[in-house]
Amino acid sequence: MTQTTIILSIAALILVFLNAKKTGRHYQGLKSGLKQLIKTAPLIIGAFLLAGIIEVLIPSEFVKNWLSREAGIKGVVFGSFGGMLLGIGPYAFFPVVSSILATGAGLGTLVSLIAGWCLLNLSRMSYETAFLGVKFFTLKLILSIPLSLMAGFIAYFLEITIL
Repeated sequence: MTQTTIILSIAALILVFLNAKKTGRHYQGLKSGLKQLIKTAPLIIGAFLLAGIIEVLIPSEFVKNWLSREAGIKGVVFGSFGGMLLGIGPYAFFPVVSSILATGAGLGTLVSLIAGWCLLNLSRMSYETAFLGVKFFTLKLILSIPLSLMAGFIAYFLEITIL
């Protein structure tokens, strides 16, 4: 996390410097970034609190049976459909996934959870059907389920053979 923070900070400083030199609108960019921070800070704080609570509340027996490497295929399937049902945005989703990782979840489960969230997320169903139609949504769902499961199975296979 520290390495990412350093890289992003350096990139931001370089862009501020280049923007100041080229267009002189760097204050406008900094002001816009600060507005976004103020707007999203409560959401991010809530997501991290939720992630911490999840990390403490998930029973170790549940992790062992359903999420860990030992859960195998069950964990991959659970991850894909769990990701499908998690109708939260990225600010909340990734801290939750991080806390699930900290509890001892397997790689296959986590990859299928993320793939399920990206490909199958049911919270986007109303938008997809409204703008793209029921036929598109149905086909996308039918095609995405095997893709999500396949991503999890590949990660699980790599975890048990290589890692």
